[in-house]
Amino acid sequence: MGPKRRLTLGSYPQVSLHAARAKASAYIDQARRGESPIEALERVATGRLTVEGLAEKFLTDYVYIKQLRAARKYELAIRTHIVEGVGRVLADMLTRDQVRGLMKKVMVQMPSTGQGKSRPRGGIEAARSVIGVLRKMINWGIRERMLKRTDNPVAGMEDNLPKKRKKERVLSLEEAQIVWHAAGTLGYPFGPLYRLILLTGCRPGEWSRCRRTYIDLKQSLLVIPAQAYKSDHVHVVPLVPFAVQILDHTLTNYAGRQGDFVFSGTDGLSPVSGWTKAQSRMIRAMTAVSGERGVAPWTPHDLRRTVATRIAEQLGVGGEQLIKRVLGHADGSVTAIYNRYGYVKEMREVLERWMEELTGGDLDAASVWPEPEMVPYVIVEPTEVA
Repeated sequence: MGPKRRLTLGSYPQVSLHAARAKASAYIDQARRGESPIEALERVATGRLTVEGLAEKFLTDYVYIKQLRAARKYELAIRTHIVEGVGRVLADMLTRDQVRGLMKKVMVQMPSTGQGKSRPRGGIEAARSVIGVLRKMINWGIRERMLKRTDNPVAGMEDNLPKKRKKERVLSLEEAQIVWHAAGTLGYPFGPLYRLILLTGCRPGEWSRCRRTYIDLKQSLLVIPAQAYKSDHVHVVPLVPFAVQILDHTLTNYAGRQGDFVFSGTDGLSPVSGWTKAQSRMIRAMTAVSGERGVAPWTPHDLRRTVATRIAEQLGVGGEQLIKRVLGHADGSVTAIYNRYGYVKEMREVLERWMEELTGGDLDAASVWPEPEMVPYVIVEPTEVA
């Protein structure tokens, strides 16, 4: 329990005994619900924004207007943790202790309820995300003069979290070859997705959010526009023959009719999701292909790191610039701004050498997908909203 607080009900006879009792009863009920009557009165009296009010303005006037690709991350952090934890606090009165309390609460991982599509909540990475979103939101409120304060109580709070571990998992060539063959047994959409990551070094999200307009099969190119790319610049990826074969087969047999997402469970209207379940299927498929149990843990993003490492082994010292091009890392130079299609020929050559190493040059290695009617993936029709 917190400290006791006194609240004046008014002066008699201006406020009758009956009215005073009604007020007192309402305040007690409010306190029992976990809301401070004093803070509620302060909000009414000052008209200042609560953290929840600021959060809604931040989403509407910043996140959605800028069309941030991380909009979903912002929404989850705000609506799942920030509003629940400190939503009723006046944004101008938010203290560092309250932020620290929120951070500690979010760090406690809560298991899934097992109902519907519920997922585990919280954890260290969730706390890191919440602190980052809250800090940016307060800075935005100050900059837009929605807040009177000039300090940000969230500044530097990440320093109190455990140091983020650097992920360094790189699959061996043998492991990558097993992934390649195992992917051939998964069917659409994740079978081709795993293989395309291996053939291009793209991020899993870049392929899962890929639209038909990004693909040029005649030129054998994937062109991701700046607004859809992490580093906010156009990323051009040469497609090796196997990648073209996979995409041609996918677009011919699986392309949605209602939307243009290439890999989708909603007839193309939205990008595919469900990487966690897909990874479990992949591990089982790897076990079946290799005949060995105990596959060392890895993530879909580790395939990107694996491609970069294998290409580095090909190029040796001095190949860093070309690896950056393949991975699409940001280059802010004036030359890079105008040279969007630069090094495509060289990138294609190293990716084709990697393809040969990965697949052993088997020309039929990419054409193993089940026919559309045999695909073990349910197409979910979108629900109409009244």
